[in-house]
Amino acid sequence: MLTSSPVRPWAVGLAVATGAAFALVWGWALERQSYNLWGALLVTPVFVAVNAVLLWRAAGREADPWLGRVIWVAFLAKMVGTLVRYYVAYTVYDGAADAERYNLAAALQYRSWRQGAVTWDLETARGTQYMELITTAIYTVIGPTTLAAFFVYGAFAFWGSYLLYRAFRVALPQDDHRRYALLVLFLPSMLYWPSSIGKESWLLLFVGVTALGAAKFFAQQRGAWALLALGGLGTAVIRPHIAVLLFAALLVAQLFRPASTQVTGILSKAFGVAVMAGAAWVLATQSAELLGTDDLSWQAVSESLEMAGGRTTQGGSQFTPVPVESLFGFPAAAVTILFRPFPWEASNAQMLIQSMEGLFLLVLTLRSWPRLRRIPGLLRRNPYVLFASVYAASFVVAFSGFANFGILARQRVLMLPFFLVLLALATDRQLEERDNDEEATEREDLPQGGARVRTR
Repeated sequence: MLTSSPVRPWAVGLAVATGAAFALVWGWALERQSYNLWGALLVTPVFVAVNAVLLWRAAGREADPWLGRVIWVAFLAKMVGTLVRYYVAYTVYDGAADAERYNLAAALQYRSWRQGAVTWDLETARGTQYMELITTAIYTVIGPTTLAAFFVYGAFAFWGSYLLYRAFRVALPQDDHRRYALLVLFLPSMLYWPSSIGKESWLLLFVGVTALGAAKFFAQQRGAWALLALGGLGTAVIRPHIAVLLFAALLVAQLFRPASTQVTGILSKAFGVAVMAGAAWVLATQSAELLGTDDLSWQAVSESLEMAGGRTTQGGSQFTPVPVESLFGFPAAAVTILFRPFPWEASNAQMLIQSMEGLFLLVLTLRSWPRLRRIPGLLRRNPYVLFASVYAASFVVAFSGFANFGILARQRVLMLPFFLVLLALATDRQLEERDNDEEATEREDLPQGGARVRTR
């Protein structure tokens, strides 16, 4: 017979106190504040309920209870990061942020959308116009509350990070998933930058979708093609050149992916190469059109990105970039993209915090040498590691001409999760200890006098 667990008095008291406090705050905001605040409070219960269900499902699929708890804490940390991002955008900078452009455009159109008059010139739309479209769709549901929209976009970015973690688990089940979870979910850049109404939050979600699709594709699991198609579409409408980098890296990984000598294995690999090549070509065409060039060569696209980077020299965070012009220039560009600004280059509090994270990553990279030395072997055996490495390297080359630390910090959150894959590889010692533990467990499970042959 099933028995229900008793309701604890402290839980009831906490729920009643929370509800009463929320009612008091909402009543005060309704009387004294604009819809931006009281509307956000009105949306909050639904927002919390939806994400709580998703978090419960995500935590429930984790065999490791520690990971289940971490996911909840990570979501709370992301919401705090979103509040900080909102405060900086609208208090420190008085609304002088990209988010305000999308907010104003959406606030102007959402009423007509609610009345069914949805008009949009999709043929001439580009990334910024698509962001206005997406934000208008969100305001049609929640109303013109910038604060609540920040939380919605912050949740987009959080689930993108979670999908990147799931991709790591699928592609590298024997490696250090705890370390990767802590890095990709709690790194300050990941908590702060992709947390506002803007492109980075949306893109991180679909970069995560693409990464999970790639991991499932290489592991031959169901749903890979749907995820890849959705991820490619979601990134291409905002920044097609990011989609190009992703699918070009997928193409390289598929080309060098180990395949069986059987006919079905060869045909499967050839089909994957053909599809990835076609997708990369279509995305490259769209990216070249966006960048204003008819030349689809890497040099032409790189030069176009450098011209875009030249427009980032305005403001107080500019620096002299080190664009990659040869193989010998790559190390300096990689250091800039991954680790700068250094503390002595910081000119404000945001840059100083960013520099502390850069130093942390630099030290972590140096201390991760036992993990990094496994990369050459894994590049030949594990296509996801090759995919992550090629994408990270291509990102460094493509964005090496950018000359503003603030803009660069926002951009690199779309690459950092792939670099972190390399820092979370298991060491040889960890793999050896895991094998020993598995062998000990198998010996305990064997009947007395039995024997089992292990194959690797």
